[in-house]
Amino acid sequence: MKKFFGYALCLLFILSSCQSDTSKSENTPEEVVDENVYTRVDIMPRFSGCEDKPKEKRAACSSSKMFKYIRANIQYPAAAKEAGMEGRAVVSFVVDKSGKLRDIEVVKEPGVGMGAEAERIVKSFPDWIPGVHQGKKVHVQYIIPVTFKL
Repeated sequence: MKKFFGYALCLLFILSSCQSDTSKSENTPEEVVDENVYTRVDIMPRFSGCEDKPKEKRAACSSSKMFKYIRANIQYPAAAKEAGMEGRAVVSFVVDKSGKLRDIEVVKEPGVGMGAEAERIVKSFPDWIPGVHQGKKVHVQYIIPVTFKL
């Protein structure tokens, strides 16, 4: 009887071990989350506002709208204006999967407050249309010039 009870206990332990292993590997595939930041993708991110245009014209329309937004909202730095300085700031940022901008950074600073103003403008952008790579929305690094001309 003791042997039977011992075998039954071992069998119960083995079955419970097998059962817990199978419950971990049910038929729920793990979704791989891509957190890479790309520089080139199948469909690059776009400034919003051109979704009604044909696909082949959206990129040009978006670029035009973005630069129009910059011209309408830029505030030429007073120190640069007084010094008669012109220049081009270059701003890098990441458009994330939801279209939000993050990691905004001035990578070329012409001086006298122009880089700070370019960064302010980029931070004020509305959400973008996110980039797509291999059918999935991904994070994409984007770089734009902001030109200051008197």
